[in-house]
Amino acid sequence: MFAILVLFVVSFADVTLQAEWTYSQQSAWPGVCNAGLGQSPINIMTQEAIVDKHHAHIRGPLIFRGYNDVPLYGSNNGHTVKWSGVADGPAPVLAGGPLRGNYTFLQFHFHWLSEHAIDGMKYPLEVHMVHIKTGLTLDEALARADGLAVIGVFFLMHRGYGSDRALEEIIPMMPYIVNSSQNNTEPRRIDITRLLSNEPQSYYTYHGSLTTPMCQEVVTWIVMDKPIYISPDQYALFTKVDVGGDYNYRSLQPRNNRVVYRSIASCASIMAPTLPGTLISLFSCLSTSLAAGVNKGVGAFLNIKRKIFGTPAKNCVKAK
Repeated sequence: MFAILVLFVVSFADVTLQAEWTYSQQSAWPGVCNAGLGQSPINIMTQEAIVDKHHAHIRGPLIFRGYNDVPLYGSNNGHTVKWSGVADGPAPVLAGGPLRGNYTFLQFHFHWLSEHAIDGMKYPLEVHMVHIKTGLTLDEALARADGLAVIGVFFLMHRGYGSDRALEEIIPMMPYIVNSSQNNTEPRRIDITRLLSNEPQSYYTYHGSLTTPMCQEVVTWIVMDKPIYISPDQYALFTKVDVGGDYNYRSLQPRNNRVVYRSIASCASIMAPTLPGTLISLFSCLSTSLAAGVNKGVGAFLNIKRKIFGTPAKNCVKAK
């Protein structure tokens, strides 16, 4: 019954806000979107992220339960395409890492280009897996600093073998939700683990907000730093989706002295976007940095050079 209530309320919230904001007018977003000091997404600077080697914040490995076979239906809410759990279906549960308690999976959706950036660089696509603290209603979760947990995973474009595996279960559903006026798809059983990084214990985490109105600052973000692959043909399908414009990502927000932690497993080099993805991302970084006045490092040419030509393993700033 709880799962049914939560899914109903979340769907209702999507409908009520659908026509009230656009990505082209982010300065007019309601709620705390333009007043909050803990907003998302942010530019994650690898050299400034802290490895919590004493496990004061990241107290153990992330735990994923029930992600392998989940009945989900696809929809287009006018801002993104998303896949939500059916009312009576089993709900995956996330725990461990920086989380205190269990979090129940609600839905995953996509942003193109990526919303978060690593050292000033964006990726072609980012998926967000939204979870609510188990046992809370949506209203209760939106009133608590730890009410939601969202996993972010980046995608690289690649033409090689296996580059279509991550999305091959949902791509057949895309034509039915290209337009926001189309009905939801029929439920289909999805292996959500395909959307996780191949190294799911390698990530950054920080406290932030929803990246859509009302931008409540109630999210524990877990941003995996090892991306997965998407084929150019698959990516082309996302660019045809009706989201009210050519893109659906929020501008980068100031970090405002928030601490970004990184897992011990993340102390390694970051995979770079492909050249086409890098060129797209460069344009995005330049435009969003001018518009949002984000923190240092965004679009820096040294970071771009490192992303194109690679970089050795990064030194980690460790918590004392």
